[in-house]
Amino acid sequence: MASINELKSLASRRGGFAQSSQYLVKLPSLGFFNSRDLNLLCKATTLPGRQILTSDRKMGIKDTKVAYGYALDPLSMTFQVLNDYGVRTYFEVWQNNIIDQSSQTPRYKSEYTHDIQIVQLRKGVGIDTDLKLGPFILDIDIFKSANVIYECTLINAFPTTIVEMPLSQDGGIIELTVNFEYDNWRSSRFRNNPNTRNIRALGTIINTVNNIIN
Repeated sequence: MASINELKSLASRRGGFAQSSQYLVKLPSLGFFNSRDLNLLCKATTLPGRQILTSDRKMGIKDTKVAYGYALDPLSMTFQVLNDYGVRTYFEVWQNNIIDQSSQTPRYKSEYTHDIQIVQLRKGVGIDTDLKLGPFILDIDIFKSANVIYECTLINAFPTTIVEMPLSQDGGIIELTVNFEYDNWRSSRFRNNPNTRNIRALGTIINTVNNIIN
């Protein structure tokens, strides 16, 4: 049995324990919809899993398992809904791009699938804002330690289910859960990559605010 000091030493060497609240999702922009607003409102999601499928094969006198493929479970995201219902409208538009509700005809898969990113962040401090200087807008991105420690991309994802939204006189914030299907997922690591600075800084602000609210 490992001692508490050994566990603390291991955590220190590996940058501490990953926090479930330090994450960011990146959804595609659909026309005039700003996906960044949706990223701010994503309350919960999951990192996908993958199951290796096996079949029995006889090797001599013994049965053994051999792999022949893999299976993926749907992934869900839960969003907090504002009074403009922009979150629900976004996914209604996306689903309408899959099956046109006027003509009742499905479109080609290449026309409605998009990659979705789910990013795990190391807890840190960051600022991501736009500063107006006369007619110019300066994009300021200042971050300290909000590094991306893990990134997962859902390949060719699309929303299959907009889960029903219960309304009740008990009150409370309305939430919307959406289920996605996707062809596959891939992961990669980004440490101090300039291409991910904005997403690192934005993610830190989001989760810092969530921690204060909760």
